[in-house]
Amino acid sequence: MKTILRTKHKTKDSLLKFLIMTSIFVSGLSSCLDNPDVIDTFTDEMMGEYVTNRPDQFSEFTKLLDTTDVTGLLNAYGEYTLFAPTNEAMQAFYQSQNKSSLDEFTLDTLQKIAYDHIIKGYKVKTEDFIDGLMPFLTMSDRFVSTSSRTENSMLFYFINEKSAITVRDIEVSNGIVHVINHVVQPSALTIVQSIAVNPKFTLFYEALLKTELWKELLLTRDDSYNPDDYSYIDVTFIQGGGSKDELPLSRKYGYTVLMESDDTYRDLYGIDNIEQLKAYATANVYHENPDDATVADITDRRNSLNKFIAYHLIDKKLTYSKFIDDYDTDHMIKTYDMYEYIETMCPNTLLEVKKERATAETNLLNKITETGEVVHINKDYKDIDATNGVYHEIDKILIYNRAVAGELSSKRLRIDAAAFFPEFTNNNMRYYDPSKPRSWVFPKGYIKKLRASETTRFCYLNAYGGYLDYQGDEIYLKGMYDFELETPAIPAGTYEIRFGYQPTGGRGAAQLYWDGVPCGIPLDLRILANDPLIGFEEPGSNSEDPNGYENDKMMRNRGYMKGPSTYKDVLGVWYGKRIARNSPQYVRRILGTYTFTESKSHFFKVKAVREGQFMFDFLEFVPVELIETEGID
Repeated sequence: MKTILRTKHKTKDSLLKFLIMTSIFVSGLSSCLDNPDVIDTFTDEMMGEYVTNRPDQFSEFTKLLDTTDVTGLLNAYGEYTLFAPTNEAMQAFYQSQNKSSLDEFTLDTLQKIAYDHIIKGYKVKTEDFIDGLMPFLTMSDRFVSTSSRTENSMLFYFINEKSAITVRDIEVSNGIVHVINHVVQPSALTIVQSIAVNPKFTLFYEALLKTELWKELLLTRDDSYNPDDYSYIDVTFIQGGGSKDELPLSRKYGYTVLMESDDTYRDLYGIDNIEQLKAYATANVYHENPDDATVADITDRRNSLNKFIAYHLIDKKLTYSKFIDDYDTDHMIKTYDMYEYIETMCPNTLLEVKKERATAETNLLNKITETGEVVHINKDYKDIDATNGVYHEIDKILIYNRAVAGELSSKRLRIDAAAFFPEFTNNNMRYYDPSKPRSWVFPKGYIKKLRASETTRFCYLNAYGGYLDYQGDEIYLKGMYDFELETPAIPAGTYEIRFGYQPTGGRGAAQLYWDGVPCGIPLDLRILANDPLIGFEEPGSNSEDPNGYENDKMMRNRGYMKGPSTYKDVLGVWYGKRIARNSPQYVRRILGTYTFTESKSHFFKVKAVREGQFMFDFLEFVPVELIETEGID
């Protein structure tokens, strides 16, 4: 039977009484995990004071915090989450490291240990936990995984699988404390090293080595990046949501590897060795250029096995939730399926991720509409963390074959602006906070696939409830900007390309270019959709056109479209909680119809012709044969 103690401590005496009673209660439990159901406690102490005032539980951890000068941080105002190891947990950690006390560790090591246990800027309760890596970084720049399981009718929560939370959700004046029975120890291995020591994936690892693709997974951090160069910051400018421009705290690299296990290769495909895997790749990998099929050198990026392995590699650190779930914000209408398109490290290929509403399934990889064939991430073996990446087991072979190529070239590809740039994900900027908008500004060279003039201030606004944006986030620029971004590879075909944006009176005007060619006349981003130049009518406002379909045709004739029906404004601060399709403050500009003879990246350029703001929400690529039956989503 669960026991829940709810207390509000307002004096030291009442706190002492509570602790005495709690200790008596806990001592009666037979479980080594103590009681995991003590929740909703409150004390008016600061976090640092909380652990310092309980030496019988935390004297060793307090010594660690004092030695590294972290105690003062935890006594400061703000929001923090602390995973506080008990004295017993600290002593067990010393023994595991063949040491007897803190005094035998270097100061740098001690600081890392302290930072591994602190999340700054967020109060994370167990009700916020997910089954996998959390989206909140510790102060040591690492994610922690959370999980739960029930034993003897009691619910237990774990950090990184090994650290059980024995007392949870202790609310202090500046955050949340969770007591744990094992010191948090993130892996110190890189992603290649982590795969190398895992016996589940020996065949994939052998192929990774022999193709020499392991060399593409080595970067960790750009130490030349200066997060204190405030010349890129306009300190006087405040965004509409109240956020001020800030620089990214780091420029980290990250990788994701999707792998079939040795058992999957053997049991489902009869593949036991590298020669058999090579033969499978040769028979099944799709080559747009037939000559690539004859390339024998497996270290050549055109070779079949090389392409096969490279298609499993992504230059973003994607935890399970970051494939698509984290972008399913409150903005998204939950009756419409979601799609995310990810560029892999196999040249000129995309990976589709689908979230299917009817089946409540997520992370469906490359689902083929005609056959239903799909690859899943193994939920029981995902989010294996490393210093510069994460890897997941998949249940079937993942391959860019003719069926996948055909599927991707025959559907609309809507790509959120943030999806173009791995830097946003790798540095933990692409996330949703319904109440806290943030604005990052990027110095020149920070974003690999972006070329911008010296006068360009290129910003990213994270997903926030006040914006009427697809997935809630947007690219935002000010002044006389001039930038060009490189898209992921778009499959060969003939497409209508559209640019999604949200006009306001403070915007400027810009000339848009596709692959260096102007896309019609300059776009005035101040003009709302209900201006006569565009001709928007809100669906339902005209009795002769209740669904707005005739108005859709008229707008298309002028080169514009309503916003999609798949997302809305959440907070109603500026846009009245409207669905994008129903709002005059959301527009799609049709850039034109283009034929691509091969799958490759393209260049989208924007140059200011009138000073003011610019925003970029998404690009979408629609095969021309789908336009008549596309729908309003």
